[in-house]
Amino acid sequence: MLTSPRQCRCCGATFAQLLSLACDRPDLCPEDTPQQDNSVINAEEGDVLTDDFCRIGSLHFLRCILTVPLIGSADDEFILGTWASVSPEDFVDYQDMLDMAGTEGLGKRPAWLSNTIPPGIGEPVAGMLDIRTPGQYPELQISDASHPLYTLQRNGAELEEMFELLHSYGHDLASLVYDS
Repeated sequence: MLTSPRQCRCCGATFAQLLSLACDRPDLCPEDTPQQDNSVINAEEGDVLTDDFCRIGSLHFLRCILTVPLIGSADDEFILGTWASVSPEDFVDYQDMLDMAGTEGLGKRPAWLSNTIPPGIGEPVAGMLDIRTPGQYPELQISDASHPLYTLQRNGAELEEMFELLHSYGHDLASLVYDS
């Protein structure tokens, strides 16, 4: 979509492709929790945030993706990097799967979207997390038909709708595409 690298006006980051939203932690994870390497998730007690795992009290979270097809584009998707709350058993099963090279995915498991997307919708939303083969982030499908992301995942979104969503998080992404 972008023909050359661009710089976001709001944060100064340089992008060679259209930015997708990525949440660095579940909303329940305090901002002062340091992000550590994945290897510490089982080595440390208490609350832990790593690149792909988070444990806060008795809650367990996995980094995942939530995709929204772009209307008018053959195969392009807008990818939202989010977090999902999963059962302690699914959390351990996912870790075990990553340790076994060449294994199949775990299939679909119940999960809860753990980031407020779009802003202003504060309640966690139910979904199904497709835990795919190692090397691919699990993909979350929203199950609650009343949630705006449910409709976007099923029907797709116009590029402008995705710009509006990103703008609500403080990014001026239209300038990445339309400015030269």
